[in-house]
Amino acid sequence: MLINTVVLHYYYIVQHIIRIFCLFPFIYCGQFSTAQTYFWVKFTDKKNSPYTIDAPQQYLSQAAIERRIKENIPIDSTDLPVSPAYIQAIAPHVSQIKHCLRWFNMAVVRLDGQQVIDSLLQFPFVADADTIHRYPFAKNAADKSESVTRVNQQYVHPNPYGFSYRQVSMLNTDLLHQLGYSGKGIVMAFMDNGYYNLPNIAAFDSMRPNILGTYDFVDDESDVYDDSNHGTNVLSCAGANWPGYYVGTAPHASYYLLVSEDDNAEWLMEEYNWAAAAEWADSAGAQIFSTSLGYTTFDDDLGNHTYADLDGNTTVITRAGNIAASKGIIVCNSAGNEGNKPWYYISAAADGEKIVAVGAVDSFEVIANFSGRGPAYGGAIKPNVCAQGKGNYCITIHGDVGITNGTSFSCPAIAGSIAALWSAFPDKTSGQILDAVYRSCDRYHFPDNEYGYGIPDFYAAYLMLLNDTLRHLYNHSDDIIIFPNPFTDNLRAAITGTGSRWHGYEVFDLYGRKLLSDRVYIRHNTFEILSLEALDGLPPGEYLMRWEHTPGRIFRLLKTK
Repeated sequence: MLINTVVLHYYYIVQHIIRIFCLFPFIYCGQFSTAQTYFWVKFTDKKNSPYTIDAPQQYLSQAAIERRIKENIPIDSTDLPVSPAYIQAIAPHVSQIKHCLRWFNMAVVRLDGQQVIDSLLQFPFVADADTIHRYPFAKNAADKSESVTRVNQQYVHPNPYGFSYRQVSMLNTDLLHQLGYSGKGIVMAFMDNGYYNLPNIAAFDSMRPNILGTYDFVDDESDVYDDSNHGTNVLSCAGANWPGYYVGTAPHASYYLLVSEDDNAEWLMEEYNWAAAAEWADSAGAQIFSTSLGYTTFDDDLGNHTYADLDGNTTVITRAGNIAASKGIIVCNSAGNEGNKPWYYISAAADGEKIVAVGAVDSFEVIANFSGRGPAYGGAIKPNVCAQGKGNYCITIHGDVGITNGTSFSCPAIAGSIAALWSAFPDKTSGQILDAVYRSCDRYHFPDNEYGYGIPDFYAAYLMLLNDTLRHLYNHSDDIIIFPNPFTDNLRAAITGTGSRWHGYEVFDLYGRKLLSDRVYIRHNTFEILSLEALDGLPPGEYLMRWEHTPGRIFRLLKTK
């Protein structure tokens, strides 16, 4: 299924065996091939193009434009498509144009030899070119999917979350669901290796109407349901909804399902596939990316990364992820499963300076031995956050529940929880949402290179954002906000805890006579909203309230009935 606003643009006829096509709102050039040798070709500029910064509707969807406006992010040259004139000029010299990458101003092409590279470099608008890969390889890649064991599910759990309860409640995301916030209105994009059999799985029934579009950037087709299982398993951690058995963290979000991972081999092209998918999703208006993939070394050793490459802004996928984040997208990436292997560290793109790297803990909140460790090369804290990824439940391609391990599964749990949180505050920016998520973590004040900032508490993050909203609404900067005012019988206090202690308050009439007093207990470093039920019995009228920890601040209250 293609995006409902897709408009086909045909570029110039280049040779009778090649047709270059670009799809709006993403600009993508490709045609399936069993080709052998791929190169990237970087251009000097984006001149001789019909596209301009002043008319972004030609290459960005309205949703993508509105995201930039909300985030105060200007349309710039990185948003402009690669110049069609340059693509037209090089097309006769190549066998296939695989990707057109506007963020990098380059094309990924198939060539027949080094002499063709030399001829391309003669064009004044070609800045550089180099090899990506020669394919196929001498060996096949090992199975990169985590194994999933189907579990006995002969009974319906009394809890609607069923098998997923612990991994959702660990994040307090179930509390957001109880408040009615489960991702509705938030657009997520998943990049993986395929979503096999998803249309036939009942756990995705309620999600399927919210699938906005699909594309396979490996095979250049819209069908993403005929390949591999990993994406199906991963997606369920956010999007599945099977009450009594399994509920994900964002069952009512909207989704783009994209394929960038090639199961035939581990090779550098997959990072370029991801970059193409990321540009596609950005143009379509996605707000959150979830990627349960990571790259370190490759099957033929061409393009291998070293730990030094994981400096936050070097690898292709990391650079693309950072650019996506700069466009107002929250980019979540699994930390990788190398913690108990010689590599040990996180994998690309988890090192990205603007990317949320997600590690894995077990059900007791202890770091999993396989979870990729930080820091990023140079010292940046990684991973950023953790969620359950060991002993993690997911939906299998058979439509039942399975148990598995991997940061692949902690990542979508976090991404979906962010979607649930954002659906409560759709006017907040990506930066405001992420700030609240980080501040809610249990190790926020003492992060390390195993847990990062720790496990987020999404209900606490919700309360923090609600506090910020109330402060703005009532124009207060105090640690205590009393609302609504006037009130009837539902007066509340929003209190920021700066130390675990009792907060006492007194209520007076306008003659200064104390009518009642009570106190509430607030934990350290929390934000809580409390119902002041002691005032329910007061008759209508005006009152004064004083709190013992803010004696200079007097609240004037009006009870209407």
